[in-house]
Amino acid sequence: MGFATHRRASYLAVAIAVAVGLSACSSSTPASTTKPSAASTPSAQVTSATGNSAPALFEQLQKSGASARSVRIKGTVTNGATAASKAVTVQIDIAGDLAGKNNTALINDGTGAMELLTVGGKTYLKADTAYWTKNGSAAIAKVAAGKYIVVPPTSAAAMSDSTAGKLLSQIYSSASGQLSTKVVKTEVNGVPAYLLTTKSNDTKLYVTADGQARLLRVQGSKGQLSAWDFSEWNAVPLVSAPAPTNVTTIPTR
Repeated sequence: MGFATHRRASYLAVAIAVAVGLSACSSSTPASTTKPSAASTPSAQVTSATGNSAPALFEQLQKSGASARSVRIKGTVTNGATAASKAVTVQIDIAGDLAGKNNTALINDGTGAMELLTVGGKTYLKADTAYWTKNGSAAIAKVAAGKYIVVPPTSAAAMSDSTAGKLLSQIYSSASGQLSTKVVKTEVNGVPAYLLTTKSNDTKLYVTADGQARLLRVQGSKGQLSAWDFSEWNAVPLVSAPAPTNVTTIPTR
């Protein structure tokens, strides 16, 4: 699949923009209007943790992340409203190895759903009828909806920032040197955890209290990040390439 024309390449523009945008964990955009549901919000106990300083926990968090093989990241990304557009909340579900060689990324912006599948040195994109109708045409949707298309290497490279490893690196970089010294004991879905916050209180990091400091959740009140949950550390199953019968090409016109 060549994607030789500008028109064909434009069909991937939204997917690329979303994937690249996921790495922006903090910015100067307006505060998100999306909040985690009450059922999923941790019940923080305002109790100072003893023997676990914020710098020590953050260092352990980075070490555990660096030694991890795989993880699943699920949550929402909200782009703040501007004078020209409304706020958009995108649901994401990214799972795979931290190297980005075997992973999936499910993305839904409320107007269309897509899946990015990376395996065997190739990246595939599968989207629903709504996505292809919006970003292509009804004729393209009829052919491509529910099928995988092979993403050209140049476009796949632009999507690489949506891998779990890149997202973790962005989180560590964003929080480095910005953490408050306060550590709070809490729980996330019944798992004992420590809560770290940035000095500006606009980003919260929840890490396991089991000595490994695995990342459990990140919440942000500003920028694109709304709330992400981290699970299946070192337990994400490998994915296989789609069957040839499930791969197609989109028409040039």
